[in-house]
Amino acid sequence: MMSVEPANENNSSSRHICMLPLHSQNCLRQTKKIVLRPMGLASIILIGVFTTVIVASSSPLQTGRREGQDRSVLNRLNINPEDYTEIGLAEGGVSDTKEMAQTTDSIKCDEPNPPIWPSSVKIFYPPQNDDEKQHILSIIQQTSDPISYDNSTAPYETYTSKRHFTNERHALLFHPGVYHGLDFEIGYYVQALGLGAKAGDVVFADCDKGPFVPSLERISVRPPWGLGLDTFWRVGENFKTEAREGMHWVVSQAAPLRRVHIAKKKTNPTEDDDKSGSLFLGFGDAYVSGGVLANAIVDGTTDFVGQQQWISRNVDFRGPAVGGAWSLVFVGCTGDQGNIPESSDGLDGRKSVTVDERPNVRVEKPYIAVKDDGISFVLRVPAPTYGEDAIGPDLDGAKDDVRDFSHVKVVTPSDEEDTVVAAVQNSASLQEALDQGKDLVLSPGIYPLKTSLKVKYPNQVVLGLGLATLVAPTDGSPCIRVLPYTPGVRIAGIMLEASKQDVQQNYSDERDCPDGIASLLEWGNPNINDDRGSSTNPGVLTDIFARVGGSNPDRTVSTDVIMRIHSSNVVGDNLWLWRADHVNLQPGETANYPLNPSDEASKLPRVSDHYYQVMKDECKVATGLIVNGDDVTIHGLAVEHTEEHLTIWNGERGNVRFYQSELPYDVSHASFGAKGYTGYMVASHVKDHDAQAVGVYSNFRDYIVTVDTAIRHPIEETKGKEINVEEAPLSGGKSDMVKDAFVVHLDNFGRIMSVVNGKGGEASEQGKPVRVAVGVDSLN
Repeated sequence: MMSVEPANENNSSSRHICMLPLHSQNCLRQTKKIVLRPMGLASIILIGVFTTVIVASSSPLQTGRREGQDRSVLNRLNINPEDYTEIGLAEGGVSDTKEMAQTTDSIKCDEPNPPIWPSSVKIFYPPQNDDEKQHILSIIQQTSDPISYDNSTAPYETYTSKRHFTNERHALLFHPGVYHGLDFEIGYYVQALGLGAKAGDVVFADCDKGPFVPSLERISVRPPWGLGLDTFWRVGENFKTEAREGMHWVVSQAAPLRRVHIAKKKTNPTEDDDKSGSLFLGFGDAYVSGGVLANAIVDGTTDFVGQQQWISRNVDFRGPAVGGAWSLVFVGCTGDQGNIPESSDGLDGRKSVTVDERPNVRVEKPYIAVKDDGISFVLRVPAPTYGEDAIGPDLDGAKDDVRDFSHVKVVTPSDEEDTVVAAVQNSASLQEALDQGKDLVLSPGIYPLKTSLKVKYPNQVVLGLGLATLVAPTDGSPCIRVLPYTPGVRIAGIMLEASKQDVQQNYSDERDCPDGIASLLEWGNPNINDDRGSSTNPGVLTDIFARVGGSNPDRTVSTDVIMRIHSSNVVGDNLWLWRADHVNLQPGETANYPLNPSDEASKLPRVSDHYYQVMKDECKVATGLIVNGDDVTIHGLAVEHTEEHLTIWNGERGNVRFYQSELPYDVSHASFGAKGYTGYMVASHVKDHDAQAVGVYSNFRDYIVTVDTAIRHPIEETKGKEINVEEAPLSGGKSDMVKDAFVVHLDNFGRIMSVVNGKGGEASEQGKPVRVAVGVDSLN
C-alpha cells in the first residue's frame, strides 16, 4: 500500500395493458454537423410482475413530454440543433494530454424504451384490490429482513442482520398512483423509488408505516430498543407517505432519504393519526449514527431521537425539528420560525447545531421516471441552482433536463460464474455505452471490472439503481475515472468496492494509475493541474458509498486511496468512504470478538456474533479522500477507519458541511498516533477553506493510541509553509477554517488529546463530545 501525504505548494394479478408506441432513434454526432435518423422498433417484454404488451410504430423522439423539457443529445451537450454547427470544446480548453473530454465521437440513440429490466428490478402498479396488494407485499418481503419472534415480545419485533453482506441487490420501482395499505421494510441493498416526475405522484396512503426502516437486533442487543449502527446500504426516494404512525427511518450511514414528502394523513383523519406527517430517525434508546435527509418536506415533527449526527439539506420543516445527540446540520433548509433549531457551538454541553441558510450550490440527484404514456422512461437530471434557488426543496422537477431512454443504456452485470471472465465482459459492455456518449443506468447487481470505466462526455450520467456495486480491477485501477475537462458529469447511486490486487499486474499497459496510486474513483488526472471544471455546470457525486473490505471474506483486499478529486468545481452529496471495521465471516468461521464469548472471563471487547472484526494490516488503505481541485463542495462526508490521514485537502476554497470520521480501531500508536495522523488535514499551503460540523471519533480497540490533535489546518504563521506533521507545534493560532468541530471517545483504549491544531480538551470520557470555540486561543 502506498503512503500518501498532503501535497506541498507546488504540486401483481395478470393485467394486460395496451401501451403507446415504442420508439427509438439513431443519432450520429459528427465533427461538423449532426444527422438525425428516426427508426421504428417493436418488441414485447415482461416488466416486473405485470404482463405488458407494446404496440410498435415509428415516432419522433420528443413525445409524451412532462413538465420541463425532453432534450435530445444535442441539447444535452449544449449544442443548438438548429445550427448543426461545429461542436466546441469543453470548458477549460484542451491540454497537452491524450486524456480529455470527447467531442467528436459518434453518439447512438438506439436503446429500447422501455428497456428490458432484469429480475432485480421489481416494477409495481397501484393495487386495485386486496389480492394485488398482497402480491406486491409478497414480492417485497423477499427483499426484507423482518422476523417476528414470540408473542411475549409484542409489539416489538426483531430484525436480523444476516443480509448485511448479501450479494443481492434490488430496486423497487413504483408507478405513479396511490398505494393503499402497504407497509414494508426497506432492507439491505434495496432502493424504493417512485417513478413520478413529482414526488407526490407516488403516494403511500391508508397505511400504518408505509415504507420504513426499523431498529435491528431488538432481542439480542440492547432490548427492547436494539440498534441501528449497522443499518447501512438502502435508499428511499421520490414518493409521498401519509402513514398513520409517521415515517420511521432508523439508519446510520449510506441510507439516504431524499425527494420525499412526509405528509399528514388527508383522508378520514382521527385522533389516532396525530403522528402522521412526522419523521422518526431513531427508536427510543437505540444507537444510531446517520445520516442524510435531502430535498424533502416534513409536515409534522422531525425527531432525530438519539442520532449521533445528521445532515438535513434543502428540507422544508413544517413542524419542529427536535432531538439529536451530538451534531445536527441544516443546509439550505426552510421552516417557520422555531422549527429549525438556532445555531449553537455546543460549548454549553448541548449538541452543536450548524445552520447554513444559503449554500453556495445545490445539485439534486438524477432519477428515472415514466412518461405520461405510462410505458416509456426518461432520465431526469436536475439543474444546478444558486442563490435563492438553492434554498428549500424541489419536488416538482420543473427545471429538470429530461432525457429519453432511447439514448440511455440500461446494463446488467455479466452472469458468468468466472469472475475474471465476468470482469472482462462488464468492462467491455459498460465502456462501449460510455464511448457512444450514452448515459448509463446500472441495474442492481455486482459488477467486477477488468479495466476502469472512463467517462468522456460533458454532462454524461452514470446512475446506479438498487445499490449497484462496481468492484475495482485487480491491478489497482479505479472503478471509474472521469476524464479531465469534462464538466457537468453526474455519478450517482453507486457502491464501489476494493478487490485483491494482483501485484503482477502493476506494470500492465491497461493499468490506469498515472502516478502509481491505486484508488476506487478518480475525478480528473493527477498530472493535470489546470482542469478548472465549470462553476455553472459542476461535476457531481451523489450517494457514493465505497468500501475496502466487507462482503469479500478475503482480508487482503486493498487500495491506496479510496477517492481522489483532481478537477475543480466538483460537488459531493452524501459520500461514505469506509475501510471496513468488520467483514463477512468465512465459511465455518466464528466471530473473533463475539458478543457472548464462550469464555465469560474473556477481556476482549464484545462486539458481534455476525462478523469478523478487521485486525491490523488487513483491508489496507491509507487515506479515504484526497481533494486536489479547487472550489470543491461536499454536503455530507463520512470517512472512516483508514490507516493514515483520513482526509487530505490540497485545493483552495474547499467547502464542507458535515464531516463524520471514526479513526481506525486496529492501529498501534507507533503506526498512527506517533506519526501525527489526523481525521481531517488541510494542507499547509491552503489559504481558504471552510469546513463546518467536523466530528472525529476514537475507538482504539486493540492498542493504546494517543492522537495529538484530530484536525489540522494551516494558521496564519504557517500558511504557505511546509509543515512536518510529526514536528508541527500544537500551540497558537485560531480555528478560522473549521467551525463546530468536536471529538468523541467512543470506547476502549487511547484518547484524542485535542480538537483542532492542539486546541480543545482531551477526549477520554466515553460518549462525551469535547469541543473548541471558533477564533479563540483557548476554550472558555
